[in-house]
Amino acid sequence: MKGENMSSPRTELQEKAAARSCKITDEALAKKLDEEDELKEYRKDFRIPQKNGKDVVYLCGNSLGLQHVGVVGSVTEHLNKWGEQAVEGHFEQPCPWFEIDEILRKAMSTVVGAQPSEVVLMNTLTVNLHLMMTAFYKPEGEKRKILIERNPFPSDMYAIRSQIRSKGCDPDADLIEIGSEDEVKAFDEQAIIDTINERGDEIAMVVLAGVHFLTGQLFNMKAITEAAHAKNCIVGFDLAHAVGNAPLHLHDWNVDFACWCTYKYLNAGPGNIAGAFVHSSIDCDKLNRLEGWWGHKRETRFKLKHEFEGTPGVASFQLSNPGVVNMASIKPCLELFETVGMDKLRRKSVLLTGYLEMLLQEVLPGRIEILTPSDTEKRGAQLSVRVVGDLVSNELPGNVYECGTNTNNKASILQKQLEIEGITLDNRPPDILRLPPVPLYNSFADVFVLVTALDRFVKK
Repeated sequence: MKGENMSSPRTELQEKAAARSCKITDEALAKKLDEEDELKEYRKDFRIPQKNGKDVVYLCGNSLGLQHVGVVGSVTEHLNKWGEQAVEGHFEQPCPWFEIDEILRKAMSTVVGAQPSEVVLMNTLTVNLHLMMTAFYKPEGEKRKILIERNPFPSDMYAIRSQIRSKGCDPDADLIEIGSEDEVKAFDEQAIIDTINERGDEIAMVVLAGVHFLTGQLFNMKAITEAAHAKNCIVGFDLAHAVGNAPLHLHDWNVDFACWCTYKYLNAGPGNIAGAFVHSSIDCDKLNRLEGWWGHKRETRFKLKHEFEGTPGVASFQLSNPGVVNMASIKPCLELFETVGMDKLRRKSVLLTGYLEMLLQEVLPGRIEILTPSDTEKRGAQLSVRVVGDLVSNELPGNVYECGTNTNNKASILQKQLEIEGITLDNRPPDILRLPPVPLYNSFADVFVLVTALDRFVKK
């Protein structure tokens, strides 16, 4: 985001290469960058999958992060506690389950730039999005529309359209989609702000991604929030691809609400518990929220009451007690994020993704098209690319799992070919490879290996 005060990764990389009398494309530069990496010690904190006796080059942290080595111990601790304490485990040390949702709040708040009372771990992302929209979306008269980016992650679209219907409105008429019809073209942020300025009297709510799942574009959430609030619009963000990836300052930006999952850059495990944020300036008791017993004040949670007494802040949105194993799985990596800090992670990420960009441009010019903005303030770790050149071979390796979402195009074929080589990444329709070097566990050598393999598989 603006104000990061970082030098251009291109300039820094060129200076480092010149200082060692080597080229950007030399493997020696990757090795030297890894030697100088201030975060290199944290790679050992993750279980890197193996193939043919070697570490896989894992470039799929935007889909599912790697397992922290402390997860097994953390989960086992709570399984043993369950076995030894049974129901008393809710109230006895260590880590009584009755307050387990509060234990990780501080660590989570540092990642998203919030106060601890503004964040909660609960449910899953789309469930939380529904809870937030139920409370915040209040169509009245002409001010009834929701603004969303065109071609969002499908679940966001389904949730928003169903919320519009649930309030007696028409999603075909009351949903404003901003952006190009070309689903892989970067969004014009000024066009988003201009639309808010021009149609703010019609817009009840703005709901956008923090980082777009397909293009990897990072939105200027601060500027969008300011524009929306100037027109009296509620602002919410889906931070699935932003949390743990890009700098976030939700409190200072005055965002109304946000939701995120934890299994991508936060490495919490597949389908694990999600997070939510509501700004402290908002009185949650005045919202038309859905309510359940775990959102009730802890002191009187077990009393037989008809009237709900909410826990202060976003914690009042909790419906049921969180799964202990879920919380145990996220704990080691959240604590690691708190230790390392987002500033250091972002610093390496900018350089690491910049290195990937430069290698692609130097090694595969005209063969790979980078779709993600080059401006570091407009992207996180992920580069989304399209294969422009022909593949050396269009043959699919045998015995490769296919879930049916994207088959027999160049991106899909290339992904499977790279998988055989020990390189894990993903593709998304229409024909996009997503490449996100994650600063906690990916190395500059990983990036070099990937680009070297792409050079072999894509015709010159």
